[in-house]
Amino acid sequence: EMLTSLPRLSLPKQKEIHFWDWNRDKGLGWYCDQFPRNYNSKSTTSQTIYGEITPCYMALGDEDVKEIHTLFPKLRIIFIARDLMDRAWSALLMELRNSVRGMKSGEFGMDEGSQNIDKYHLQKLDRDSHPDNYDDNYFLSRLEHSTHASRNDYCGGLRRWLNYFPKGQILILDYRDIELDPKKVLSQCIHHIIGEADPNAVDEIPKEILAKKVNAATGSTANAPIRNSLKVKMQSVLLPVQDNFNKLLEDLGYSWRLGNNENSSHSNSAR
Repeated sequence: EMLTSLPRLSLPKQKEIHFWDWNRDKGLGWYCDQFPRNYNSKSTTSQTIYGEITPCYMALGDEDVKEIHTLFPKLRIIFIARDLMDRAWSALLMELRNSVRGMKSGEFGMDEGSQNIDKYHLQKLDRDSHPDNYDDNYFLSRLEHSTHASRNDYCGGLRRWLNYFPKGQILILDYRDIELDPKKVLSQCIHHIIGEADPNAVDEIPKEILAKKVNAATGSTANAPIRNSLKVKMQSVLLPVQDNFNKLLEDLGYSWRLGNNENSSHSNSAR
């Protein structure tokens, strides 16, 4: 929402359009149609920068990334790394809720708030999708499934992108800084996308707008805590993945590390 306020940027109204993973068969014409054509009067077509936000692109296969590079060799990429335990648990809860709603594993549904679900059915959905109804083995099995394993493997995903794009075109940010210093994160994104620093670009945005949470998960189970027995087992799966990602950060010259609260950046730039 804040990025769309910049006159040079054109982003789809829908945050995640999933063209390169779910909708590729609709063709590039459909993809182009997702971007607004109402250019700001101060901008021209040649100056307009197009972009979209779909986190799952991190897990795209090699051929998909290769095609994107062929079409858009100057693409600027931003990856925001969330704590792996938080990301995995949130995804598992979302998948469980979708499964209770009758969707296949790995599929995502519409926001429940936009579907006119009555109170009775929402309460039933909350009860049936509560994690206490499922044992540790259920969640561990889903965690190790390719649907989740590919999305948790930040290192593997980014290395596929780095096979085709130079590291200067890929910016990796610490998710925690969105809460700690949202204005700085937004400034870093703008600088990476546009290629020039604009210290005034976000100065007029109120702090409450910068800190506003959007696309938050719905339902009483969205913030359900993870039980200790399951957390320990999930850590044994996720820690090696985290170590691989932190090694990649080191190789690329970043000073912050995932899982290190003392190092929660405020210094996201690569050295």
